[in-house]
Amino acid sequence: MFPSPDHTLHSPDEYPFTSDLPPPVLKPLVFPEILYPNDINVNPTILAFYTRDIVPRITRRATSALRGSKRSKGIVGDDEYEDDGNYGSAATIDVEVLQAISKRVHYGISPALCYRREKVADHGHPGKFVSESKFSADPAAFIPHILKPNRPALEALITKPEVERKLLLRLRKKASMYAQDFNPDGDAIANSHVNGTAKIDVDGVVELYENYIIPLTKEVEVR
Repeated sequence: MFPSPDHTLHSPDEYPFTSDLPPPVLKPLVFPEILYPNDINVNPTILAFYTRDIVPRITRRATSALRGSKRSKGIVGDDEYEDDGNYGSAATIDVEVLQAISKRVHYGISPALCYRREKVADHGHPGKFVSESKFSADPAAFIPHILKPNRPALEALITKPEVERKLLLRLRKKASMYAQDFNPDGDAIANSHVNGTAKIDVDGVVELYENYIIPLTKEVEVR
């Protein structure tokens, strides 16, 4: 379900969440070496914050609605909290989202989470790919802090607050547009995404990037 632990031979932009999978059935493809060899894998952290923080926030509204529906039928107490049983569908989406976040944090170019490809910098800290690009562009600035090592100095070199700010603004606009309804002419209906009617949690999407994806991606870059 997730990539093999020896991902560099099979898919260099995917990183394993597990370590006990059998080898792939299909013959692996040969990929060019574009990154300095490394074993950095923060997927345990991604899985932890996703299951402990993101999933409860995603499911909160649906769970509340289900509880209300059950109370209207006279079902109260602990039985209100019984879930809807959509384990298979939820698991499929969970795997897709986890892989997309992992690609975004480790490698950088993830079609599910990155909206433009014109310039790598526009993605706001896309992992190892940008880290190596920044180093190659100015090795003299990085080498002294790598040899010490000086993690705060390295993070300062890779951090671009204005890029992060614009990324979050762009992300909020895109998420808000997705949450809106449209009239028959295709124009967005003003404020259709407020007062709990949004299709997604816009603040949650922005906070996912601001509090988890961006900091963790910078950690990968520094490491």
